[in-house]
Amino acid sequence: SVVSAARPKIADYPFTTLEPQLGVVRVADFESFVMVDVPGLIEGAHEGAGLGDRFLRHVERTRVLVHLIAGDKSPDEVLRDKATIESELSAWNAALVDRPVIVVITKLDLPEARATFEALRERIPGLRGISAATSEGVQDLIYATWSTIKATPPPALVTPEPAQIELTADEPFAIHVEDGIFIVSGERVERLARMTDFDSDEALARFEQVLAKMGVEKRLRELGVREGDTVRIAGVEFDYS
Repeated sequence: SVVSAARPKIADYPFTTLEPQLGVVRVADFESFVMVDVPGLIEGAHEGAGLGDRFLRHVERTRVLVHLIAGDKSPDEVLRDKATIESELSAWNAALVDRPVIVVITKLDLPEARATFEALRERIPGLRGISAATSEGVQDLIYATWSTIKATPPPALVTPEPAQIELTADEPFAIHVEDGIFIVSGERVERLARMTDFDSDEALARFEQVLAKMGVEKRLRELGVREGDTVRIAGVEFDYS
């Protein structure tokens, strides 16, 4: 988000950005591109861990991938993070392996991050470093990304068929309120949330219908939910209406 107009929601999850955010990056007076800020992938993302399957749908639409890896760790840990990202992308859609990639070490204002960056420059081709705190390297990254975009044709979108899951009223779930947020938990309802494409009106409507069928909406009303209150299921947050 430091290079674009995106203002992502931040939450206490294994990733930091709560949901994909689109931002327009200005390169010059008449040149710009759209960047999607996707939450960091964790192991098992292609199977839904950390809502990763939801985020990976956005990755398929991109022309260039920019991997941001926190530099406040050892070089070996960074390499493991890089390998995890590549593995999850490949497991979701093998075509993503051929997508141009720019690897970026972040937090370059920290001594340990700069040391890691210097240690990996010879091991990761084209490695770049940035600091959101000082803006170091950000403009160079923008130009490098724009140059790569111009040299890369749009991808052919091939999205795997989503798995189907049907829930009935007897599926167990629980709701508790924490800091004013209504948190719905339960294996099946959480799985449904992870597998739903919330960019699709049809999928969202089906999701709401299933929640009503399960009795989730009724239980929320019994607990005193009001219009505008936040409801969270498997890390996905909604405004109740």
